[in-house]
Amino acid sequence: MSELDRTEELFNKLLDEHPPELILGALDEMSRMSRNELLALSELCEVINRVEAKNHQPD
Repeated sequence: MSELDRTEELFNKLLDEHPPELILGALDEMSRMSRNELLALSELCEVINRVEAKNHQPD
């Protein structure tokens, strides 16, 4: 799967799960962020996803 295909898949998933206005607002806000801020945000999201996955594992 190409990076563009994965991006489209994630974008479509976001649109299915959230109102378009929320997605557009987030994209607008992200467009104003520096590259370093976006990278930091990406790392934070990865940590959150790992914690959530760990919390949903059966004991």
